[in-house]
Amino acid sequence: MYTLSAKIEIGNFVFDSVNDVEITKSVEELSDTAVIKVPTKFKIKDNNEEKYIEEVIKVEDSVKIILAYDGKYEGVEFVGYVSKINPKTPIVEIHCEDAMWLLRRKSVKGNWGKTTLKTILETIVSGTKIQLSTKIPNYEITKYTVKNKNGAQALQELKANVSLSVFIDDDYSLYCGLEQATNIGERVIYDLNYNLVENNLQFISNEDKKIKIVRTWIDKKTNKRKTYTTGDKDGEENTMNIDGVVSEAVIKEMAEKAFKDAKNGGFTGDLTSFLIPFATRGMAAEIIDTEHKNREGNYFIKKVVTTFGTSGARRKVTLGNKL
Repeated sequence: MYTLSAKIEIGNFVFDSVNDVEITKSVEELSDTAVIKVPTKFKIKDNNEEKYIEEVIKVEDSVKIILAYDGKYEGVEFVGYVSKINPKTPIVEIHCEDAMWLLRRKSVKGNWGKTTLKTILETIVSGTKIQLSTKIPNYEITKYTVKNKNGAQALQELKANVSLSVFIDDDYSLYCGLEQATNIGERVIYDLNYNLVENNLQFISNEDKKIKIVRTWIDKKTNKRKTYTTGDKDGEENTMNIDGVVSEAVIKEMAEKAFKDAKNGGFTGDLTSFLIPFATRGMAAEIIDTEHKNREGNYFIKKVVTTFGTSGARRKVTLGNKL
């Protein structure tokens, strides 16, 4: 019989007894996060002396979470740092964040004329051990300013201005670019009629999916707002203000890509599986439905929430657009 197990490394301490672990990875959020829950009475040895866990673990300690299904799977599910300790009763919560935590402790400022997205990102991560992803698009930016923000705030602002996905990927490098360009080239297979814990997917046909993309920005030459619209005239409107950070050509490219991705009908929603098969954001989910063969296809995974604890282990997988 196979059993579930966990190995938690925090600072210099290693333990395998926890109440619950929840790990969230998403292409829509800056940070991967984890919450580790242990009993308030839980003790670990420190210099041969038993101490309560909140007495020896501190904010900034490194964290590694390994989950396993003995004989079937073992993998590093999370790497990061302790960001907060919440000593509740009867449970102590240890909140963790990936390497974005390092950027929250770094001050960033800069003023650029004509530049590139990569140049701004290099400034934000400089002085840290965070590397840039090799998939950063070669986007030209007409003008940009960062005024006394921490690195995470600077990235959040940049993300809003350029309408791109920003996060630290599973290779521990910073990605900034189109959401589906993060596809890591790996695939997980789900049979909707076999071995799923829960299925909250809804199928929408191409014909039923009406989308209108609207992008507005300030033209730096005229200082007037411009608008670019594409898609279905009677569609659900997706509007975003980009404010002239990138060139007009790039804005139009991004809008057309957003429409193409959104217009592609198929499944929306989420499904829940066991710890295996493994899945992470950026993978492709191949959906098999033997009762409705026309609905089968590959979908971009945009979010995975992995839970582990006394009630077992689950992966809740949220699907993005059809690939």
